[in-house]
Amino acid sequence: MDNAVSITLLIIALVTPVFVFWRVRSRAGWNAWVVAGLAVATGWALNVAWAWSVHAAAAGDAVAGEEDTLRIALMFGWVCPTVLVLLTALVMRLSRRRAG
Repeated sequence: MDNAVSITLLIIALVTPVFVFWRVRSRAGWNAWVVAGLAVATGWALNVAWAWSVHAAAAGDAVAGEEDTLRIALMFGWVCPTVLVLLTALVMRLSRRRAG
């Protein structure tokens, strides 16, 4: 059961930055940098939550490297959401340019 929860949390952590950037950018008149920062921060927090759930699930087991997962997520959990948001911004820009 813990494995399903951590996989679900990882999928949510990957989808949420794209969704936040796309919805807030298309609806609100906010600056793209502010919306991108909000989306990346949301993705980073969810990546850390995923790493924390993996760490907590393995607390009873003597699995090596689970502490490293949390440390890596704290330091580099912003990279994947940043790439996803940049790709989303590129797709949005290209689709707007193509539409008119």
